[in-house]
Amino acid sequence: VGLTGSGKTTMLNLLERFYEAGEGNVMIGDRDVKELSLGQLRSRYSYVQQDTGVFGGSVREAMTYGIRRDLTDEEIITAAQNAGAWDFIQKLSGGLDAKITADGASLSGGQRQRVLISRAVAGKPEILILDDSSSALDYRTDANLRKALGEALPGTTVITVAQRVSSVKNCDLILVIEEGEIIGCGKHDALMENCAEYKEISDSQMGGAFLDD
Repeated sequence: VGLTGSGKTTMLNLLERFYEAGEGNVMIGDRDVKELSLGQLRSRYSYVQQDTGVFGGSVREAMTYGIRRDLTDEEIITAAQNAGAWDFIQKLSGGLDAKITADGASLSGGQRQRVLISRAVAGKPEILILDDSSSALDYRTDANLRKALGEALPGTTVITVAQRVSSVKNCDLILVIEEGEIIGCGKHDALMENCAEYKEISDSQMGGAFLDD
């Protein structure tokens, strides 16, 4: 968690080797990412960015692009349900066969984000990266999404990048980033006590209170 420009996405680029670490090591389990080919490394991830567009075509095509073309409708619907997208998809004319305009302009920002998260969930990744990908969702929808993902992907490591403290407060480990430096590390309650910058962000956003998950 951190403000815009603090270096959050840069850390993800190191993890995926879009940048190579100049010093130190980036590890997955007990292996340095440099020991893996780019194909081996990136096949372990599903990555949902904040502003990634949705290609024109049907909802079904948008949800299977780059994942698996042989996904059944049941698998697609389950993924959409877990990402909180099914309620609005089934109301579209044609449902999964509804056409999306180029760049998903026919959907709202929150709907596009949920379609993209659905695609990531459908791939059943080892590591799911959510790079500010629920920024267009309200707090309640965001909370429900995080709860559903936890239940749907119990064996998946979820890396959440956010400006909202509410999006990360239940993570096992929270890194607070400021100007490219880690200035706080721990769980939410500990950071509220020991990291003034984290508490300041929290209080400014929610007055210290959060929606229950």
